[in-house]
Amino acid sequence: MSNTDILNPAEIYPWLQEHWAFFLQRLEQDRLAHAVMIEGPAACGKLVLARAMVARLLCREDQAQACGLCRSCNLIAGGAHPDYFELQPEEDSEVIKVDQVRALIGKLDLTTSISERKVAYIHPAENMNAASANALLKSLEEPTGNTVLILVSNHPGRLPVTIRSRCQTISVSQPDIQLVHEWLENTTGKAEDEIIAAVQAAGGSPLRAARYLDSPELEAYAQVRQGLATLLGRPGSVSLVSSQLNVLNPADLWRWLSMCTGDVIKSVMAGLPLNWLPVNVKLHDKALLKLQRQADINRQLSTTSVRGDLLLQDWLIRWAEQII
Repeated sequence: MSNTDILNPAEIYPWLQEHWAFFLQRLEQDRLAHAVMIEGPAACGKLVLARAMVARLLCREDQAQACGLCRSCNLIAGGAHPDYFELQPEEDSEVIKVDQVRALIGKLDLTTSISERKVAYIHPAENMNAASANALLKSLEEPTGNTVLILVSNHPGRLPVTIRSRCQTISVSQPDIQLVHEWLENTTGKAEDEIIAAVQAAGGSPLRAARYLDSPELEAYAQVRQGLATLLGRPGSVSLVSSQLNVLNPADLWRWLSMCTGDVIKSVMAGLPLNWLPVNVKLHDKALLKLQRQADINRQLSTTSVRGDLLLQDWLIRWAEQII
C-alpha cells in the first residue's frame, strides 16, 4: 500500500458503502475494535476499504474521509508518518516473519506523535507463519495506547482461530454481477460486449474485470475457451492446444480452466448450451467435477517446482477424453 494511496483513498465503491458506513458508525460511537479483519476474495476492493480506513483514523480533521490537507495527511503523503506502520512480506520472502512482528510491537509501544492514535496495516495477514501469529496475539488482546490494527486477508481460513477471534470482522463479498456491469459501464465507458467478456474472464471480480478491459488478458481468456472447444472437436490436437496455452500466466490459466469447466457443469445441469462449445456435445458431469477440482489443485501446484507443461498436457488429455 503506497503512501499516496493512503492519502487519497479512491471513492468508496458502491458495493463497499455498507462496510464503510459500518466503520464510520463504530468510529463515531467509539465502538471500533482495536483489531479489524477485512476479509474476502481477491480484487473485490478490500485494500481500497483498508486504505480509506487508515487515512480516516490518522487524519486530524473530524470528517467522513481523510481531508488530505492536515499535517497528518501530509506526513502520510511523504511516507514519514510516525504513527503509521505496515507489516508485509519482505521483498525476498512470501512470509511475514516473527522478527517483523516483534519490530512492529516495539513501535506500537511508543506514544503517538502526530495523530490521536497509532495504526498498523497487516497484509496479507494469512502470510504470517505460526511464530509470527503467536507473537501478534498479545497486541491483539491488549494493544498499547490508542492503537488500531487493520488486517487484510484473502484467505482468513489460513489464519489461526486465535487471531480471527480477536478481530472485528468486515467480510467483503463478490458484488452482484449486475452491479459490477453498471459500475464498469459508468466508470470505463466501454461497450457492453467488452464488459461482459471482462467480467466473465474475471470470474465476477470487479477490479480484475476493470484491469482486463485495458489489457491482453481478454484475448488470452478467449484463447483458453477456444482451445477447450477445439479439443472437443479434435481430441488429437492436445499437443497443439497445450503449446498455445502453456505460454499464458499459470495462475490465470488454471483459474480460467476451472471457471470454464464450472460454466460447462452449470450448462450440463441446466440443459442450456454455451455459445463457445460445439453444438450437441455431451459431456460427463462427474468427469467435469473432477477436472475442475484438479484445475484448482494445479493452480496451487503452479507456484511449485512441478513441471507446468506436464500438468497442463495431462489435464487437457483428460478434458478431451470425457466426451460421451
